[in-house]
Amino acid sequence: MKKIVSIALIILTLIPPSLPKNLSFEIIYPKNSFPAIVEKGSSFEIIIENVHFSKIEAKIETAYEPIEDEIYLEIENISKGEKIYIKAKIPEKAPPELYNLTVIVDGAARKEARAINVVENISGNFKFAHISDLHVGDPRGATINFKEKIGSRAIKKCIEEINLIKPDFVIITGDLVFGARYEEEYEKLYEILQEFDVPTYICPGNHDGYVNKQDGFELWSRYFGFKNYSFNYGKAHFIMINSYDWDKKDRIAFSFLPLNWGGCIDDGQIEWIEEEMKKGNYSIKFICLHHNPLWDTENNSLLGKGYYGREKILEIIKNYRVNFVLAGHIHADDITFFENTTFITTTTPSSSCKDYWGYRIIEFRNWSIFSFNYKEPKYSIPSYMLNCTYEGDRRARIENNLDINLTVHLKFFVEKGNYKVINGSVELIREKDGFMEIYVRSEIEGKSINEIYLI
Repeated sequence: MKKIVSIALIILTLIPPSLPKNLSFEIIYPKNSFPAIVEKGSSFEIIIENVHFSKIEAKIETAYEPIEDEIYLEIENISKGEKIYIKAKIPEKAPPELYNLTVIVDGAARKEARAINVVENISGNFKFAHISDLHVGDPRGATINFKEKIGSRAIKKCIEEINLIKPDFVIITGDLVFGARYEEEYEKLYEILQEFDVPTYICPGNHDGYVNKQDGFELWSRYFGFKNYSFNYGKAHFIMINSYDWDKKDRIAFSFLPLNWGGCIDDGQIEWIEEEMKKGNYSIKFICLHHNPLWDTENNSLLGKGYYGREKILEIIKNYRVNFVLAGHIHADDITFFENTTFITTTTPSSSCKDYWGYRIIEFRNWSIFSFNYKEPKYSIPSYMLNCTYEGDRRARIENNLDINLTVHLKFFVEKGNYKVINGSVELIREKDGFMEIYVRSEIEGKSINEIYLI
């Protein structure tokens, strides 16, 4: 599959990070770290900075695919205040896909990578991946596997497996970088996140916000924008929280060695969370953050500071009947049932850990929880148990060493022709300039090796 890899790499190098350098305006929403999932034929909101304009256009383009689609959106309404709110509609012809968003104001274009995910429909049967503690730049994972730690290979392997499973979206709960060389780490993190074939939602952890030579949160804002926000997936409501919301002086670190690495949800954020809880009538409520509020973090501070706001957030979780809390920080799996809430903590895919590197798949059916453990009572999916090897342009070998059956999703990039899929079914075909990109779905049993190919 060298052809696909090489083309994808070329496309990747052509799309720079969406950074506010010398451009005349900024896209505030949607972001690559806070995307919009939109049904075909439906409308969504784009928010940009308030600028003078006579004409605004918007388009979506396939994100890092060898066959590029460019689709202009219908602008239904524009309202101007402190910000400009653009109501745009996804055409019915748009194939289900992850897209970059480009907004054009009087000829000046601004691109936000992987900001729009077009879907056929949003239903109560969905699944998403939970990851935490990527720790880009962290050397500690070398004690687990030196070879796979180098060059962030372990993180990329995790992403490769998640792309095969193809959940509806991914939630990453903090510590995305390490904090020793912030500029380099954030740039690398941004590049790595572009490898996801599904939309990603992120919130920060302590390692993302240390203050040493630089303030990590300044780079977070520059690359990703929001540190806390909420989004809906149908009847499910997700609140993404910054649980390292300390004052600057309480985030001081010497290189990557901080004085304080425990949790803090300040009073302003608590008020915002409570207001968010009052909105809508949702079937499922999630709070996503780095530090699990069940556990005080006083031992995470050389200053003797406990987890600020912990009691208040637990009270909100109880009073508003939050169904699930997703967290990380401890580099281990944990499931705790407290009151009426399930607290889910997921291990790291690449740093030091107590069990193994991994990620978690959380699945719902008809808006009710179906599964959140790979193995009982708490364990997530271990990395390196699901492997895909392409042999030429038309054949892929899937090795599933897990104890569960999986549906996997593959892509073949071939010359235009009439093909039959063996051991799979076609999900989507995209054509251009004598080439085809064929999206294939295949059911793979646990503990098995399978070949999916085109003839």
